[in-house]
Amino acid sequence: MKKGRVLAIVRPQFAPGFMLAGVDVFETEDVRTAERKVKDLLKDPRDYHLVIVDDHLSDRISAPTRARMFTSTEPVFIDVGLTGTTDENIIREIQNLAQEALGYAIRIDV
Repeated sequence: MKKGRVLAIVRPQFAPGFMLAGVDVFETEDVRTAERKVKDLLKDPRDYHLVIVDDHLSDRISAPTRARMFTSTEPVFIDVGLTGTTDENIIREIQNLAQEALGYAIRIDV
């Protein structure tokens, strides 16, 4: 089994929680910037197997790009609601979403 990395595309205020969880972070407030990053990953996922997208951003990405995101198998994209959450909840949510998306549990060492 090859190892892959996890990337979070999130607003800056949520970056520290993902960094604490050992996740690579792409910070942006701008939906167009987030959409460009998603398109780049769809063309070339590099070694990212899972991409977590802040639903504040993903909800505003164009419908065709969203459709491609959520049918992609490499990388797998999942969106997560982050408003009002804590770093511990972010870590727990990443683990839960990864298990649902990938079909197996991941462990995040902090």
